[in-house]
Amino acid sequence: MNKRRVIQITACSMIIALVLQAGVFAYSKVAGTENSKTANPAKSMKTTDKLQEIAKVTASSGDIPAQVSTAQAVQNAQPLQSEVVHVSYQQFLNAFDVQDVYREKLKQLAASGYSRGDICTAYDFLYQNFGSEADLEAMLASKSSGKTWEQIFTAFTAEQPKFEPRAFDSDELENLMKAQSLTSDDIMIGDHLSFVTGKPFKDLIGERIETGDWGAIFAREKVLYSGKSLPRVQITQEELHQYTQQGTFSEQQVVKAFVLAQKVGEAPEVVVAKLKEGTSEAAIMADSYLKKYAE
Repeated sequence: MNKRRVIQITACSMIIALVLQAGVFAYSKVAGTENSKTANPAKSMKTTDKLQEIAKVTASSGDIPAQVSTAQAVQNAQPLQSEVVHVSYQQFLNAFDVQDVYREKLKQLAASGYSRGDICTAYDFLYQNFGSEADLEAMLASKSSGKTWEQIFTAFTAEQPKFEPRAFDSDELENLMKAQSLTSDDIMIGDHLSFVTGKPFKDLIGERIETGDWGAIFAREKVLYSGKSLPRVQITQEELHQYTQQGTFSEQQVVKAFVLAQKVGEAPEVVVAKLKEGTSEAAIMADSYLKKYAE
């Protein structure tokens, strides 16, 4: 087998779980209780193991969907309740680990007349999408001009180049994974930062190895992400079956809905229901952020 074979980080159908509107999320598909058997080791390959470690995908051990329990059926029959929790400004700063340089910038924006609710909304959205300080100012200006958050989010998504994970030579990938100070999250974060800044991946990841932290690198590049580990979204085999059994949603669409729910702090079943009704992702985000950051 050619040792110089090229590996695509997300060369699998789960790419939509890792990349949603240019935001990176790690997705873990866990088996239901009835499907917790050990996978056949003969099917494991070194390349696949590396790929799965990078993508943070823990494959389900069985492909046979579990049946939805009676208790779940009763729960699903109840009116859907939003799980979005109101967040204070201080809670927002702590939750996103907003760096000092950006805290000062947010103070300046608030002093110039922008509401804290709008500032938090724009920052939250851009943080999930590796947006920049310039994007933050532009979004707030658009909101001040009378545009809705749904319109602003839709326009941003349409205008931004779609993030495409780079291809890694197998030897390069293996060497990166051997670096004691690097995690698979670091590799994905570095890849995305390279994409949005145009800086060489090797330079960025080398700096991360040298400094041991992403924070100063992101601050220098004026990208709002804190550089911490990626959020985790877990989906059980049972949940996948629950939302795909009627044939209106594919597994990828369910994963996408769960990732979106994680982003906005909403219950997955609420997001799935809204998407099935035809509500746009931008509208779901706008509604959730309004509840989350209302002043």
